[in-house]
Amino acid sequence: MENIWSKSTARKLDRKAANLIALPTKEAPQSSNEELLASDSEYVLRPWTGAGEPLPIVEGHGIYVKDADGKLYMDFTSGYFVNQAGHSHPKVIAAAIDQLQKVSQVSGRHASEPSIGLAKKLAEIAPGSLKKTLFTTGGCESTEFAIKMVRQASGLPGIACVDNAFHGLSVTALSACANESYRKSASAPLDPTFVRAPTPYCYRCPHATNCETQCVDQFERVLDEAPEVGAILAEPIQAVGGIIPPEKWWRRVDAMRRRRGLLLLLDEIQTGLGRTGSMFAAEHYGLEPDVMALAKGLSGGVGSLGGVMASPEIAAKFFGATSPTSAGNAVSCAAGRALIDVIIEEKLCENAAAMGRYMTGAVAERNLPWVGDIRFKGLLGGVELVENRDTKKPLDKRLIMQIKADLLERGVIVTVSGPLGNVIRIQPPLSVTSGQIDTLVTHLDAALRAACQKDNRCVDVQATCS
Repeated sequence: MENIWSKSTARKLDRKAANLIALPTKEAPQSSNEELLASDSEYVLRPWTGAGEPLPIVEGHGIYVKDADGKLYMDFTSGYFVNQAGHSHPKVIAAAIDQLQKVSQVSGRHASEPSIGLAKKLAEIAPGSLKKTLFTTGGCESTEFAIKMVRQASGLPGIACVDNAFHGLSVTALSACANESYRKSASAPLDPTFVRAPTPYCYRCPHATNCETQCVDQFERVLDEAPEVGAILAEPIQAVGGIIPPEKWWRRVDAMRRRRGLLLLLDEIQTGLGRTGSMFAAEHYGLEPDVMALAKGLSGGVGSLGGVMASPEIAAKFFGATSPTSAGNAVSCAAGRALIDVIIEEKLCENAAAMGRYMTGAVAERNLPWVGDIRFKGLLGGVELVENRDTKKPLDKRLIMQIKADLLERGVIVTVSGPLGNVIRIQPPLSVTSGQIDTLVTHLDAALRAACQKDNRCVDVQATCS
């Protein structure tokens, strides 16, 4: 297939994109895709790969990345949901370089100006009474420490989670996850003190037409049978498949946990820092968590950084034994502090909210084959694919992988997600423009119709595929 990113096309879309495709990579001689992938296969161990993966990326700016052969792509995964302000944002990179020339890492027993500055800024923007931050090196570690924190504060070992939850791949975090293939990777029995309640998956809920939050009734029954539970762990909005709870679900759950005296631990690892159109997704529901886990975009894409925020009362009861070796890395903290400034100054929360609405409308008006549901809260969500809109039978995974591979060939990077593995997950940088979304939707349209024409399952919109 012809590379859609010709030099002239890229220049029309974005000056930096034009520069990316026009200029050779700075290092010479440059390895090719084939050479890099051969070495990757020999030396790098990967937990999994999907269609067209891995892709050897050598440079990126904004939404655009370039592979070793010079082909340009639009990254609608934000570097796996990390680069909130886009790849290599100049203010974020400048802050990191400046700090790197001063000091990069100090012991967790000591302090650095960037870690103090980032913690103070987080206290200013966080929901509720969250004030103190324990820095970690990433999402799994944040989840682990957050669970320790609520267990110590409540005096109870049990944690209530929600179906379809994803909280990380370390052993304790896996106990809170729902995906069986992930859970099996522990290769040992998982913690039985974790219990699960139904997720508010409205698109597939049997009570969708007469919703009285019956799933919360079942949540109540789960808690009735688990007196050892001291806290609820949940994402405000589930990143896996973009499951967006209605406000009345969270209203009842929050009232339920307060009535029972349960702590609320929110996982904002993927939803935080502007992703959903607010600085934190908790704001959409008026939630005031006792503890909140952060990671992903916290470092601005520079290194790996996470954090656990807590109220002063919860923090006073915490005993962590020691600190993670690289937690609160000064360079990552400097970049993270700069990122928050960029999000505020460039109004990226507002842009995420507006572009999420635009994306929903742009996909809906195309009447694309196999599209069953379009779910976005800000720029977190995706498009759920079904064989038939009436039955909602999930589209065959072979076809979904074919569509994903076709998009990659066309120069668009997405992932596949969802409770049933049938959601095209779309989470671009918060700086994405309507023109870039139009380009995505054009190629999604072409990829879906190309697959539809080759398959006889496109029954409900077959006429639109010709």
